[in-house]
Amino acid sequence: MALVLLSAVLTALSMPGMLWGYLIWVALIPFFISMKEVTPLKGALKAFVWGFVYLLITHYWELPVLTVNVPEVLNSFPNFIGIVVYFLMGVVIAVPFLAFGFIYGLYQRFFERYPVLLSLFAASFFTVTEHLREIGPLGFTNGRLSDALLNEQLGIAQLLAVGGPLLLVFTIVFVNHYLSHLFMERTRDRALLIVISVAFVALANAAMSSFVPIPHSSDKYESTLYALQTNISMHMKYYQPPDETLRVVSRALREIPEGSVVILPEATFMSDIRSNSTGSQLQQIASERNLRILVGFPTYNDSNYNQVRFVDGEGFSDEFYAKVQLTPFVEFLPWPRVFGLFSFLKFLDYFDPGQQFTIFSVDEHRIGAQICFDSLYSNVSRNLTRNGATVIVIATNDGWFNISTALQQHLSKSIARAIENRRYVIQVSNTGISAVIDPYGRIVKRLPTSKELTAEYVVGEFQYLPRVTTTLYTRFGNWFFWFSLLLGIALIILGGVVL
Repeated sequence: MALVLLSAVLTALSMPGMLWGYLIWVALIPFFISMKEVTPLKGALKAFVWGFVYLLITHYWELPVLTVNVPEVLNSFPNFIGIVVYFLMGVVIAVPFLAFGFIYGLYQRFFERYPVLLSLFAASFFTVTEHLREIGPLGFTNGRLSDALLNEQLGIAQLLAVGGPLLLVFTIVFVNHYLSHLFMERTRDRALLIVISVAFVALANAAMSSFVPIPHSSDKYESTLYALQTNISMHMKYYQPPDETLRVVSRALREIPEGSVVILPEATFMSDIRSNSTGSQLQQIASERNLRILVGFPTYNDSNYNQVRFVDGEGFSDEFYAKVQLTPFVEFLPWPRVFGLFSFLKFLDYFDPGQQFTIFSVDEHRIGAQICFDSLYSNVSRNLTRNGATVIVIATNDGWFNISTALQQHLSKSIARAIENRRYVIQVSNTGISAVIDPYGRIVKRLPTSKELTAEYVVGEFQYLPRVTTTLYTRFGNWFFWFSLLLGIALIILGGVVL
């Protein structure tokens, strides 16, 4: 089990905001060494422990959120309960790895003399397992192996436009598994093997990066959106009247050039402002300065939505985007009969999932908007792109997170969404990170976070080039899941019948 724990630690340290992304290419070697000739039940146990430990370490920033930030703001449960919830979260999100360990232990004997086939088998069913992590009401995709590539390895990350995150997961697992075979075969120079392998990956990444084009820039085709990062604390959001938030927003809006399009964060206001004085004053400012403002606030009609919509001098738009992928336990309660005891985790109100992938047409902009947890899921930005979005905006509320690792991991998802669809992505967060990312995953401009710059707000002028191209991934989605599943089944049949 020591090798399993070592592998889990190395995998976690490769994630965004941790130590070094290139660790991911060797982090799984100890795990696969420990899985050699394992029984199905032991394989399931080892895979679960590996996933549990690596995901808990990856999300270590959740611990202060659950034990300090949320209890202090909501006053809904004692601090020690947050520790229990943190470890239960680790159990829930690691469960899919049980299936991989069981299947691997059941069939690996078929390929004992064929290391390449065994590596393909491991990669295929690991990829299938990874897909299972995003299915259903408890789906959660943060901390994927592919995330490790989204800062330092943008050359290899361009494969996202072909097969999405699952193609990268397959590649990482295949390389790690085959290296584990070479590692066990060698009795000397094992350290040299690791160094050479990482160096080779770095060279491959550099070579692929050299082919990444720089988007053409011309004033004729360049569009501008303004991001308003409010730097409003959670205490102010929950306990101060909305006029306090409006005061900050109003000051910032008066610094933005007249006639602009402005993006505000998720839940800028914590109540429905369409029919009260707060909404009227925001509309008045929009009218005076000829602004179109995308603003987030909840609505309560026939359905409860966490949504964003535009407001201008004419009032609030009828069309809106409601968050499609709601945060489990926080915005909805999955399987109430099973998890009813966890209703105390609710942040504001339970919401209904949105049903439409709305495109906002404002001047020359065709904006596909996402909200916070949405950005962890490729299907949302993919559907927005298919519906005609030429730029993707992600409005988020990351003010709960005091540790920069959480912010970097969230931003990495925006990088993935940009590459997958070859669209500029503009992320706007209260307290940060707010940034614009080009279609190849490069951060073009980033605003300082509330910790980096003490100010009530930060305004950013974000320029982008509208894009209409369609990638293979945008067109066909998670086709690589089906490829991996069929490959795994074919290898099982081949191993059982021929080998």
